Amino acid sequence: MDDVQGRVRAGRQSAWWLYLVAGAGVIVAYLLISVPVRHLISPLLAASATAAMLAGIRMNRPRPATPWYLFTAGMGLFAAADVIFGLYQFQGTSVPFPSAADVLYLAAYPLFAAGLITLTRVQSRRLRWAGLLDAGIITLGATTLAWAFIIAPYLRSHLSPLPLTVSLAYPVADLVLLCMATRLVLTTGTRTPSFLLLTAWLGATLGADALFYSTLATTGAPIAPEVSYATWMTSYLFMGAAALHPSLVRTAELMEGRQTALSGTRLALLMLLAVIGPVLVIVEAGDVRDQSSHVAVVSAIVACLTLLLVLRVALLARYAQSQAGQAHTRAEALERSLREQTSLQKQLSHQAFHDPLTGLCNRALLSERLEHVLSRPSAVGTTGLLLIDLDRFKDVNDSLGHPVGDEVLIAVAHRLLGGVRQQDTVARVGGDEFAVLAEELPPDAILAYAQRFLERFKDPFALSGNRSVYVTASIGLVAIDEPTSPAETLRAADLALYVAKDQGRNRTVVFEPSMSAAQQDQARIAQDLRYALTRNELTVLYQPVVELDTEETTGVEALIRWQPRGRAPIPPEHFIPIAEETGLIIPIGDWILREACRQGRRWQDRSLGRRALTIAVNVSGRQLKDPTFLDNVTRVLCETGFPASSLVLEVTENVLIADAETAAAHISALRSLGVRISIDDFGTGYSSLSYLRNLPVDIVKIDQSFVNTPGVATDNGLIQAILYLSHALGVDTIAEGIETPEQADRLYTLGCPHGQGFYYARPLTAHALEEHLTNHPAPELHRPAR
Repeated sequence: MDDVQGRVRAGRQSAWWLYLVAGAGVIVAYLLISVPVRHLISPLLAASATAAMLAGIRMNRPRPATPWYLFTAGMGLFAAADVIFGLYQFQGTSVPFPSAADVLYLAAYPLFAAGLITLTRVQSRRLRWAGLLDAGIITLGATTLAWAFIIAPYLRSHLSPLPLTVSLAYPVADLVLLCMATRLVLTTGTRTPSFLLLTAWLGATLGADALFYSTLATTGAPIAPEVSYATWMTSYLFMGAAALHPSLVRTAELMEGRQTALSGTRLALLMLLAVIGPVLVIVEAGDVRDQSSHVAVVSAIVACLTLLLVLRVALLARYAQSQAGQAHTRAEALERSLREQTSLQKQLSHQAFHDPLTGLCNRALLSERLEHVLSRPSAVGTTGLLLIDLDRFKDVNDSLGHPVGDEVLIAVAHRLLGGVRQQDTVARVGGDEFAVLAEELPPDAILAYAQRFLERFKDPFALSGNRSVYVTASIGLVAIDEPTSPAETLRAADLALYVAKDQGRNRTVVFEPSMSAAQQDQARIAQDLRYALTRNELTVLYQPVVELDTEETTGVEALIRWQPRGRAPIPPEHFIPIAEETGLIIPIGDWILREACRQGRRWQDRSLGRRALTIAVNVSGRQLKDPTFLDNVTRVLCETGFPASSLVLEVTENVLIADAETAAAHISALRSLGVRISIDDFGTGYSSLSYLRNLPVDIVKIDQSFVNTPGVATDNGLIQAILYLSHALGVDTIAEGIETPEQADRLYTLGCPHGQGFYYARPLTAHALEEHLTNHPAPELHRPAR
């Protein structure tokens, strides 16, 4: 089918030039043969052009098609006239003048003119005066030639009124066509092949008419009529090919707003046509017997030409004036834009290197100045960098609100500025983190300089509304005693700050290379973890949760993994506590939730598995207490389209025990969305069974410590107790850490419905999980009944 359609398209693409080639061969045959049948070639080509135009309109569907239907009708009249004219010649009888053929020929001209007018109106929404004036000038120039070589000789002849009228009708009709064609050409911008072929038809038609009737009028008989006949037949081919060409659908496109402008070539053409006619007429006037009428007509034409030229120059002057005004306006706008751009560049430069809240330098400007300072050899031993972090500033935001927190930050900035020297730099490098770059200090004075800032935090910060707050700070200090880079200096200060926080806050710690490897590693983890998301270093793996009876995968647990760039993977148990402490668990947890829901929606759309997979996502205590967590879950579900009923949020048992009442309220709000709640590591607490009935949960996950002790009676009894209570409360149960078939059989025998662990599958990437489910479908047979 596609092959057939391709051949049809190829045929449409080549139809126009095949038609031209075939028609050219016929015209050559016309010129070479002399038998009477040659007189039937012109009617044949005219009829073929009419048929080609109808076929082209049907194939190419121009919009609108009215102009081309008018052209087709005119060509049909030409074909009918050629049939009459050709039959006279074929029979060897003289052609009467005028005849029915002349009626048909002249009737075709109004159709052609109407088609050109319609085509011009289609392409331009409003007539352009410049185009009209140019067309009028060109037409009047041609009129002088027509008067001298066709009309005047006919008027001097002794023809009776009817033949004279018909003879004059042809050049007049040609002048009308010339005017319409000139208007179309001058208002067309992009000229398609179809438009060029249409223009060639006009040129050939008008050229053949001019040659035939000028020689007929001046000598009484046309000179070399075969040339005129061949040119007319060529015009038929051009018209047929124009309709067959695929570009017929957009014959011409309006030239956008350029008609008023006058190029050098166009101006030269207008002046030539305005002058050549009168010159030729004056040269030819010596042979004119009736000088008075001849001069009167020429004078009238010249007067009209002069008027049109004056109007054209006036329009051009008006256009130039308009352009000059627009240029002046644009120049003023450009000058204003340059001033605004200069001002904006200054503002952007300030914004790029300064903190918008406090007005202090930002991290970028601090790094630039630090690099400049470190490039000087004299900086070694006399420069120190202080990183100052506000202790428990989050509590200020949470208890008093962010506007008050912003006031505190501004007050801290002012207090820091009051304690530095002129050559020092104060910067805000983070939410509640500041930096001071101290220059030209003696080595033994750098620590004392840092301690002065701790003293400045002893007094409360006065706020609006007669309020005040106490805020302490921890300082990490780097005394630059050897050449180094800005990045290493900032990293060392950040490490010292982390140690100051770890040692109890409200103190200054000087960076030392001998700091413990564990502290450095934790500090590096905390630092790198801040950029893990933006560097795409975090990934989510999925471990299947299976139905122990059928071993069918019913859901997955989303597990985060971290692969730092250029380093070994860091286990979750190493970085999750740090993320919890630093608050990074909030954005990381939101990212895991969004990624898991997005992937879950993709799997459900692909109908992965025999049933819709549930996805369990771990939630930390800090996330659960976050007041925006409920809104974040709602937004993620809406944006990803993942059903709330397929999402399980896992909360560890210790988080629930720590503040059961608050946890129960938050869990109830989440369950109202349709989300299910699971207790992770169940059984490790001291009162698990006693509080299970008081918490609104849906799933209990039995801790793997009970699974990994084979055959221990107490563990079996506890598992049975958990299963019994869960069943009584309508809570589902999942056993974690199943690693052997014996463990799976024991849990199934005890009545546990679901499980997960390495025995079934390790945590897998999304793609690997898809392959796992494809290659390990659930068996049709169930386990034997318990």
